[in-house]
Amino acid sequence: MQRHFTASAFVIDSRKRVLLLWHKKLQRWMPPGGHVDENELPEETAKRECKEETGIDVEIAGADSPEDLFRENPAEGCMLKKPFCFLLENIPATSEQPAHQHMDFVYLARPLDETQTLTLEEKEGTELQWFTLGKIEMLSNEEIFANVKGYIRLLLA
Repeated sequence: MQRHFTASAFVIDSRKRVLLLWHKKLQRWMPPGGHVDENELPEETAKRECKEETGIDVEIAGADSPEDLFRENPAEGCMLKKPFCFLLENIPATSEQPAHQHMDFVYLARPLDETQTLTLEEKEGTELQWFTLGKIEMLSNEEIFANVKGYIRLLLA
């Protein structure tokens, strides 16, 4: 089975709400995300996809990262932001593409400025919405994947 690297981000604001879009192809509420472009770091993909799909700039928060081992000699490299999880997701076949899998770097992100205006990329989704944990709990399995709901429970608890 063909596999693609992807990156996504759960954007959480200061009011403990998560930003999701109604994904046209998957017909579910999903965090912004997409395919990692050639020569792009996964955290860069997550930031770019947030901007493209929602119109807002975000800061990617790394999960508990170890000490920066490049601190003394940055010419050797740098520490990347650590995703809070790394998933293998089964993507069903459509009329446009065969079934495949996504190896998804999933990050936590925060809006750089909470007064930014949301702008939906209509190629990807039909609606953007901020959700509280209470609103997430009311969504059915036909509206949100169980794993997405589970991660939101962890993030907003």
